[in-house]
Amino acid sequence: MSIMLYYKLVGHTPVAVNSLSEWQNYLHSVQDSLKHLVAETIVGDAKVSTSSSGFDLTFGDPPLLFETMVLGGPHHGRMQRYSTWEQALTGHDRTVVEVMTTSPPDE
Repeated sequence: MSIMLYYKLVGHTPVAVNSLSEWQNYLHSVQDSLKHLVAETIVGDAKVSTSSSGFDLTFGDPPLLFETMVLGGPHHGRMQRYSTWEQALTGHDRTVVEVMTTSPPDE
């Protein structure tokens, strides 16, 4: 069984913490939730939001710690995950362009 690892952001760099309680203390100490927001863009009736999750749900190597979600509109629920802030920012921009220029996938 894999152990979930938690991360805090130091600038734009995710750094693993030693325990869940250390991660919770970090979250309580962060006054501005925007510190975890990579980017947010409104596209018509949809919002494309990319942020740091603070943990890796994939148990992968490298860990996927950032996530882009489309909320609302015909692309609602579309999601992509990334390992680094830079990948997340690039992925966010790519998702915005795709939401603006493509039809949603067939259900």
